Amino acid sequence: MRRAAALAALIVCVCVAPANGATDRYAYAGGCYAVAGLAGAEQVRMQATALGRYLLYRPDGTYVTPSGISAAPADWELTDELAARIAPATGCADFPEAPLNATGTPTRGATEFGRVGGVIDGHMHWMTYEYFGGRFHCGKPWDAFGITNALPDCAAIEGPGGTTAVFQNFLNYGNPAQPHDTRGYPFLTETKANNLTREGTYWRWVQRAWLGGLRLMVMSVNENRVLCTLQPLKVTDCDEMATVRRSLDDIRALQDYVDAQAGGPGKGFFQIVTDPYAARRVINQGRMAVVLEIEVSEPFGCRGWAAPCDRTMIDRELDDLYQRGVRSALLLNKYDNPLTGVRFDEGAQGTLINVGNLVSAGSFWSAKTCTGPLRDNTIAAADPGLLTALTALTGVTLPPSPLYPKAPHCNTRGLTDLGTHAVNALMDKRMIVNPDHMSQAAVDSTLTLLEKRGYSGVISPHGWMDPGNWPRLWKLGGLAFPGHSSADEYVKQWERYRPRSTPYRFGWGYGADLGGLSTQPGPGSGLRYPFKGLDEGVTFDRQVTGQRTFDYAREGVATYGQYADWLADLKRVGGSRLAEDLWNGAEAYLEMWERADGVKPSGCAPRKQGLTRTLKLGAPWTTVLARAGQPQQRERAWSWCVNGSGNPRAADVAVFGDDGRVAVVGSTAQGRRTSGLPPVGRRVGGKVRIVVRGRAAYEVRGGRVRAVALGGKGSTRAALTAGVREVSAARASQARPRFAAGARAATAPTGETLAGSGNPVDDAALTLLCSLIGT
Repeated sequence: MRRAAALAALIVCVCVAPANGATDRYAYAGGCYAVAGLAGAEQVRMQATALGRYLLYRPDGTYVTPSGISAAPADWELTDELAARIAPATGCADFPEAPLNATGTPTRGATEFGRVGGVIDGHMHWMTYEYFGGRFHCGKPWDAFGITNALPDCAAIEGPGGTTAVFQNFLNYGNPAQPHDTRGYPFLTETKANNLTREGTYWRWVQRAWLGGLRLMVMSVNENRVLCTLQPLKVTDCDEMATVRRSLDDIRALQDYVDAQAGGPGKGFFQIVTDPYAARRVINQGRMAVVLEIEVSEPFGCRGWAAPCDRTMIDRELDDLYQRGVRSALLLNKYDNPLTGVRFDEGAQGTLINVGNLVSAGSFWSAKTCTGPLRDNTIAAADPGLLTALTALTGVTLPPSPLYPKAPHCNTRGLTDLGTHAVNALMDKRMIVNPDHMSQAAVDSTLTLLEKRGYSGVISPHGWMDPGNWPRLWKLGGLAFPGHSSADEYVKQWERYRPRSTPYRFGWGYGADLGGLSTQPGPGSGLRYPFKGLDEGVTFDRQVTGQRTFDYAREGVATYGQYADWLADLKRVGGSRLAEDLWNGAEAYLEMWERADGVKPSGCAPRKQGLTRTLKLGAPWTTVLARAGQPQQRERAWSWCVNGSGNPRAADVAVFGDDGRVAVVGSTAQGRRTSGLPPVGRRVGGKVRIVVRGRAAYEVRGGRVRAVALGGKGSTRAALTAGVREVSAARASQARPRFAAGARAATAPTGETLAGSGNPVDDAALTLLCSLIGT
């Protein structure tokens, strides 16, 4: 009874400062300790399961649990009594985990408000384990009890020898009955670039990619009700919005778990962000900012031509998503819906998706021969025997397949009135619009809506639109780039489509789409280990997890961890200019997002405007953005051009202190003056010098005043001297950048889909799949 009472006291949650050198209740994570009064707890690794909760892992691989020593894990919630019993120890066993196989420190910004550097993955599915009823995908990105639970043996889903998972085997091997190794950690034999249903985004693998330069990820939640309903094993329903909500909860639970491993809230390598200002802070801390997005075929509960869907539904669901932190959205995935028509899938897979369109939307795709240069993908002619097999699969008696006109094909369905309402609602909420997967007609209408409002918040991040549309996105200030492919092919796409110049900050990126039934890039035989990452502060060797060594040079991107290798290979193949474009990707996205949030793009101030009219001393950097607009230079000193200054590089300047507030304002523009000082340009004679008078200072060069500056109350002479030097060194340009297309970006659109896709299969394999499922 005394033992039971003591254990009960231990699991009462009382948050206190831990003893024995640990600074808070989170700081025990990963440490080796002894817990007095607990049998078998003389040497335990305290492995965090969540914030403030721990496993007590023994050297023999068992656990001290509230019920005693056990081979099965059970965690403890830290309490004042438990903390009082903990003392440092030695000789603890290491808890199983995936190493990063990287050394060095990732790059971080000098300030929280300066320009960021880093790569953007504009489209990645981190919570795929939830979709298709929760029993289609094997493994998940994390588990409270560690990697052995997160990456389990897949026999429970795939059957003995892996032969009963017909959908999974079809996607991974082209053979619905393919025998294979189902073992998980530590073996991971079937974790490969072309295995679409095994977990590839385990959190440590993503952390490795972050070390390689990834600084911004758009994490898209996906689901497909029609394909979900066909799964024989399910533990959740197939409602797409219900899966979205579960997945959004999951990513926050993962964030807490990663924070727990790092020692407390906000200490993990990534953080979910809901505005561009928080994202800038996170990236400048050297971490990865995660933006939440949805990509489902039946968004907001809208599906089919007869099912109820109206503006009230859309507004209600969008409000809920916004409250949950979603800031980017596609209006569809694979099927037409009441909002928009879809961009077709090609080949035999397109036949399956077309039947799914019948089930979801209520009809087959409707196509016409395109009359303009931009188009959707070509619809393959369906074999009658294949449609018979699909009838058995779906349980729906299929009408005759339409006879489609001559290619190239364009969907006759574009953006509807409800779709127009949804796009406007996204802009009203200052969210990012992603038109990928829309029909060409819908893409055109969506971009027209954005152009009417001059709205920059638009991105095409994984190649699911005709690239001939991309110049319109770049002119708006949005982003567009391919999904992913082998390094050689990806560099060719960059060379082919990169614009020569844009009116706004330009950056490039990729869309991994990992988890979205998309094969990953193949090997790059020219990469040698060890190598420097795109973030050159980190050196990488081959990634090892358990007994499995992943070699990008031999097998490509087998897990998300090899995106560090792929990015380095892109630099090897594409050179420093491509590497620079990729490193500018996160900054380009943040500036796009700022403009979507109402921040004015870079512009020149009137020459006669007072120096402190918009640049207020003591103002935080976010307020300066809102008042003055985006600066041309964004380091510790921010600069804006000045019209008619007589000096094409003249600038008004705000110099920020470490607290992110304006410490000094100044200018190099002709005629600017402050506090009775001689104006910029006045001849004063003498050598190069800095003159400080009270809270004001000016710099003399060539016998003329070249810069003036004003500090806040209490400014020291040293601070003013440093401030006026920052002002003098700042630069801006009155030349307005213009858009210039690349060699073929606007003149010769191809209609191709620049995205990875599922393994190519023929009609015979698809027929076999459907026959097996239908029996």
